[in-house]
Amino acid sequence: MTGKHSEDVPQKLTLAQAGPFILANKEVSASGGIITHLIEITPADIWEQTGQQLFKNIADSSWDTYAVSGGKAVRIGNGFGGFGVTSAVPFDVNKDGTVDLVYAYSFGSGLHRSVIAWLDLKNYTEHTVPDKPSAKEFRAEDLILQANGEEGIGVYRIKGVDKSKISLDVLRTYPAQQDIEHMTLEKEGDLAWENGELLNSTGE
Repeated sequence: MTGKHSEDVPQKLTLAQAGPFILANKEVSASGGIITHLIEITPADIWEQTGQQLFKNIADSSWDTYAVSGGKAVRIGNGFGGFGVTSAVPFDVNKDGTVDLVYAYSFGSGLHRSVIAWLDLKNYTEHTVPDKPSAKEFRAEDLILQANGEEGIGVYRIKGVDKSKISLDVLRTYPAQQDIEHMTLEKEGDLAWENGELLNSTGE
């Protein structure tokens, strides 16, 4: 996937710099306003194509994820009671020449649910991706997104893991490609831009 960065690639923040920077940023709405333990989960393709760094708070029960770049920090998705962001890919969603962030996240301590969203890196607005046709119930399984070049993005539900190789704890941090290879994935749909909106076409 090619496209221009949302802005010139800035210098990376260290973990020590990221926490205070996120908390000082007025655009961030942290769960409870507390960030106690950050890890960086930035996939290489996201850094290379967008200049964004992704950080996840893995303390307490928030599991919130933040996109940070060029003086901005925004919370993406929701992690409270779930795993937060479990998968993210760079993709020019609306074909405006700016590569955006598309991601899946889970939340909900009582009713676990997974959601797909995208962050427009031209104006830093977050958009939830609806299912087509509309889903009749919440999605309980966590998701992995896989980019198919210019074609789009495939959506896969995690149906199980090889417990002799990994545990679902990798979702609490962020699953690497080698972790995904030990997961049983079931194709759910494909993300496509239709009538000014990104939709998850399930074909059901």
